[in-house]
Amino acid sequence: MDQETATRPHMSELRNVLTSVEDPSAPIPSALKHYAAGRIYSAVETCFAHWENVPDLCNADLYFDYLNALEGTQDRLGFLLATQSYLARLQNAHTQFIDRTLLKNSSFGFWARPLPASASTPNDLVWTVCKSTLSDLKTGDIIKEVNNRPAKEFFDHYTQFVSASKPEAVSYSLMFRGFLFPERLNLTLSDGRKLHISRTAAKPPLTRQKRVELDRSGKHPRLIIRSFAEPEFEQQALAFLNQIDNEAPLILDLRGNGGGDTPSSLRKKFCKEPTPLSMERTPQFMGLEKAEQALPAFQNGELSALHLPPNVQRTPMTLLTKGEIQPASLTPFKGKLVVLIDIGSCSATEDLLIPLKQSGRAVFVGEASAGSTGQPYFEAPLPGTQLMVSTKRTDFPDGSTFEGVGIQPDYPVPLTAEDLQQGNDPALIRAEQLLS
Repeated sequence: MDQETATRPHMSELRNVLTSVEDPSAPIPSALKHYAAGRIYSAVETCFAHWENVPDLCNADLYFDYLNALEGTQDRLGFLLATQSYLARLQNAHTQFIDRTLLKNSSFGFWARPLPASASTPNDLVWTVCKSTLSDLKTGDIIKEVNNRPAKEFFDHYTQFVSASKPEAVSYSLMFRGFLFPERLNLTLSDGRKLHISRTAAKPPLTRQKRVELDRSGKHPRLIIRSFAEPEFEQQALAFLNQIDNEAPLILDLRGNGGGDTPSSLRKKFCKEPTPLSMERTPQFMGLEKAEQALPAFQNGELSALHLPPNVQRTPMTLLTKGEIQPASLTPFKGKLVVLIDIGSCSATEDLLIPLKQSGRAVFVGEASAGSTGQPYFEAPLPGTQLMVSTKRTDFPDGSTFEGVGIQPDYPVPLTAEDLQQGNDPALIRAEQLLS
């Protein structure tokens, strides 16, 4: 019997079990849960590039907690919660687990985040509706209670399942994961109104927005780019740039742009002079290095079940880029540039922001960006799922820390609930003032 024949029955059994859970309502067998968990642990162990941000964590301890959390779970939601609780502790926006079957009908028709109640009370954060498709829930409405619990207490419970590189980014993106919440939310608003909202019939509040727009309604043109998820979005942005006087002041609005593909052509278009790019590193794993790490314990007779594998924080990092320069464009956009950013500006968007910030090419207004970019490793441990583990750590060109820090605005301008209620955009107003 050759090796292929000998292993075929085992492979057939695994594939049969995987096929059986393609039905989202099917329970996940115990052996398959642990198989998928092992794949996830292995991906983190070999690919994760950000242990510097969580130096006190040990992956072996995290994994043991993860396995305990899996006990008693049988459905997809239970598996996702246990998995995300594990991955969220790594504090990296590009390291997370998604179950696409749970994303269907997961919107409540509105998006809210904690904001200062007003500019005069910056520390008084209230959960505020920022976008809504519901006729009886308006932008600027303040949520006081959810399901008879204080709004902060209710939402804080679910933040443990959200991967992000900064605490502010956790609460910003929480409501994009509506499947975490009960199917119905009973809201009590600050004005006393009570609303009963179901997630099954609501439309996502952000899908109606165009991904790229050129707004000429103000004193200066504003190029709004809400995503780089498709190459055509960058091409649309470049086409809009060609419609503007090449030396005219421009407001580049990248608020809420969660990234996609690095906009290399757009980045170069704004380069009037050669510009330094980010430093990038990735884990370097070699079998011999792992052996040498564990060898002293073996030689000293200390190797036992209590001798945990060396922390993966000690994994050597390979330098991918150092001191690379983005050449100046032959036909650059020369106008004065003000960039609007917020905590939703993330990933590939920050690949554009970093050189603009470091070179002094642009002035930044708004909130600090998300502080997370990098190339994830992708895998599908179970049918209908997607695992992401960040394999690349980015730093500023001078070597200073970017991950978990992000781009700091030159002019911090927080958005408040009062601004939304009055229809004001304080960051845009400030940008217009700076260009004037």
